[in-house]
Amino acid sequence: MTRPGAASPEPPAERFDAVVVGAGSGGLTVAYGLARLGKAVALVESGPVGGDCTNVGCVPSKTLLQAARALAARGVRVGDPAWEGAAAEVLAHVRSQRDALRAREDVDVASEPNLALVRGRARLQAADRVGVIAADGAERTLTAAIVVVATGARPIVLDLPGLPPERTLTNENLFDLVRPPEHLAVVGGGAIGAEMATAFARLGSRVTLVEAAPRLLPASPAEAGAAVADGLRALGVAVFEGAKAERYDPATRALHVATQGGSTVVDGVDRVLFAVGRRPNVEDLGLEALGVRVARGGVATDRAHRTAVRGVYAIGDATERAHFTHAANAQGRRLVRHLTAPWLPLVPEGDYPAATFTDPEVAQVGPALEELQARFGADLVATHRVDLKDLDRGYVDGLQAGFIEVHAMRLTGRVLAATVVGPHAAEVVQLLVWLQRRRGSLWQLSRHVVAYPALSEGLKKVADAFVFATLPALPRELGRYGRHRWRALGRRRP
Repeated sequence: MTRPGAASPEPPAERFDAVVVGAGSGGLTVAYGLARLGKAVALVESGPVGGDCTNVGCVPSKTLLQAARALAARGVRVGDPAWEGAAAEVLAHVRSQRDALRAREDVDVASEPNLALVRGRARLQAADRVGVIAADGAERTLTAAIVVVATGARPIVLDLPGLPPERTLTNENLFDLVRPPEHLAVVGGGAIGAEMATAFARLGSRVTLVEAAPRLLPASPAEAGAAVADGLRALGVAVFEGAKAERYDPATRALHVATQGGSTVVDGVDRVLFAVGRRPNVEDLGLEALGVRVARGGVATDRAHRTAVRGVYAIGDATERAHFTHAANAQGRRLVRHLTAPWLPLVPEGDYPAATFTDPEVAQVGPALEELQARFGADLVATHRVDLKDLDRGYVDGLQAGFIEVHAMRLTGRVLAATVVGPHAAEVVQLLVWLQRRRGSLWQLSRHVVAYPALSEGLKKVADAFVFATLPALPRELGRYGRHRWRALGRRRP
C-alpha cells in the first residue's frame, strides 16, 4: 500500500521488439513489415493514423484536384445558381473520402497481429526506451532494441505582417474549408502551391500565385515551370514570379507584393495559403540529448538509416534525405529488409521521382542538367527530347504542348535524368524511373515495344534519337568516354 504523500510507483515498462514513432507512410511501412515478420511492434502516434498523406496531403489534395476538374467539365460557372452549392459539395466530398480512408486505416492497424497502436506523444528517454504521454496525461514506458523515428514534417508559415490567423491557410487546415475562398492567394509556386492554385481556380476562386524564385517549380527544368505557369494563366490565375508577399492589410484585404518592377497591390484576398516548404518534426523528442545529430534539414542518418546512436533509426520527412510519401515508403521497406537480414548488401538508395499534378502534369527523376554537367563534364551528357505534338497520339489528341526529355551518358546511353511534361506524365515517366534507378540504358529502351498509339511511344523515340546520333559517331564517342573514364580513375587514385 502506498503511504499518503508518497510518489505513485512508476508503471512497469512494456517490452517490444521495436518501437516506431509516427504512423505516416514510413512509420506504417516499418510497423507492418516488422509485425508481419513476427516482431512485437509498438506504433506511437498522437494524431490520426496515416500521417500527412492520408489526412492533409496526397489523398485530399488529389481528390480535390480530380473533383474540381470534374466540376469544371460539367460547365458549372461562378455566378450560376448551382455553383456555390456544387463547390461546397466538392469540398465535402474531399473530407468524406479522407475520413473514410482514415477510418479504414484505423481498422487495419487495430486488426494487425503483433502490432499495438499507442496513442500519445513520444520522447526518447534512452536508445531503447520511449516515454509516451497520452492526451489525458497518462504515461507509459516502452522499451525495445529498435527505435524508429518517422515523425514526418509540418508546413512552414512565413511571417506576413498584418495577416490574421483566421485568414491563414496551410495544407493542415485547407481541406477543412466548407466553401472556396472568394480570392485565394498562394505563397509558394512549388508542387503544392501550383496544384492548389489549379484546384481552387477550377472551383471558381479568384487565385493569385506568388513565387519568390524566378519561375514556378524551381526544382524542375525551366521549361516545365513555364508550361505550368501558362496552364495556370489559362485558368485565370494571376502568376507572379520573382516576387515576394510583403504585408497584408486586414482592413482592405489587400496583399502587397514586391515584384521585379516595383510593388503590386492585390485586392480582395480573403485567404492566404502558405506552400513554401516543410520543416521536420524533430523537436521535443529527446534526440539531441541522446546524441542523435539533428540539423535544420532533419535527422542525420547513414545509408542504412542509422542515426549516431546505436539502435535508433530515422526515415522519411524527419530526415535530411526523403521528402516524398513514396520516398518514406521506400525507406521504410529498405529498413525492414536491413533489420531482418543485416548481412545482405544494401542497394544504393538512388534518386526518387517527383510528380506535380497540374495541367499539364510534370514528372521527373534525377538531378538537374547543370548538376550532371558539373559531375561528369558538359561534353559527356547527351540530351534528347521529343515533343508530344509530334507523336501520333499527340496528333489525335490535339496536343500542342508537352515533351519528354532525357539526359543520358554518351556512348553507354545510361539514363541519368528525365522529365515528362504533359497528360499523364506521372504514368509515362515510370519506365524512365525504372531505368534511371537501375542504371539502365537508352540502348535497352530502343528495343522496347510500345502499344500503339500511346504517349509512351515518345520514350522509344527519345531512345531512337540517341541511337541514331551515337552509331555514326562511335569512334568519337568512344574517345570521349574513354577520356572520362581515365580522368575518373585518376581522381580515385591516392
